[in-house]
Amino acid sequence: MLLYIHTNVHFISKGGGKLNLFILSYITNSLMKENLDVISLNKKAWNNAAKKYELAKYGKINSLAELFREKLPENAFILDLGSGTGLPFTKYFVDKGFKVLGIDISAEMIKISKINVPNAEFRELSMTELDFVNKFDGIFSNYSMLLLNPTLFKDVAKKIIKSLKINGLLYLALNEPREKNANFDKDSVVKILGEEMYSRAYLEEEILTIFAPLGLNLLKIQREIISSKEFGIEHCIRLLFKKKLLNK
Repeated sequence: MLLYIHTNVHFISKGGGKLNLFILSYITNSLMKENLDVISLNKKAWNNAAKKYELAKYGKINSLAELFREKLPENAFILDLGSGTGLPFTKYFVDKGFKVLGIDISAEMIKISKINVPNAEFRELSMTELDFVNKFDGIFSNYSMLLLNPTLFKDVAKKIIKSLKINGLLYLALNEPREKNANFDKDSVVKILGEEMYSRAYLEEEILTIFAPLGLNLLKIQREIISSKEFGIEHCIRLLFKKKLLNK
């Protein structure tokens, strides 16, 4: 459990005076979140929650996911980033005739996905360990990058671009904060399906600032407010990108 700490720090000035600096709790909390091992935390959480998640109501195949599929070449190779149980998206792409590699940090999720979608390939792998070069026609990330803090998010973004072929597509779904001026890091450790895990909302400006300089063209943005028993009210933002340049 994380502790929210108010800290008094004293500095001695050259003149011998004492400066009392009060560090606000949200700053301390933000630093704690940045140093938190979010990979281990989330791996444990999703291993424990896998069976509960399988019983949850899955989201529908939205229109931007359909557009992603329509723009892919015939027999395209897709990387499903954080594939979960394989439903509904991995199965959807396999049923449409695509080759799919699904990766997930949770071994329990991988076991379930192999049963749900036997014609896809699945590997237990963190997205932080991606090491592909110009391999995929499309990369599909449905809420999986919410599990990354900003530092890891930027690093994984670079690995995604490296993994995509020229003209490859990236589908990225995340949640936006409910209030634009909120402290996004303050409540980034949350309880979902009874498990404590890291999940951070991202602003459109943050996302574009990270991905645009890496050589991606934004094709379309879609927003939707979704409510479910398992995840509450989510302000979803979906983005479709196309790789325009070879990232060196």
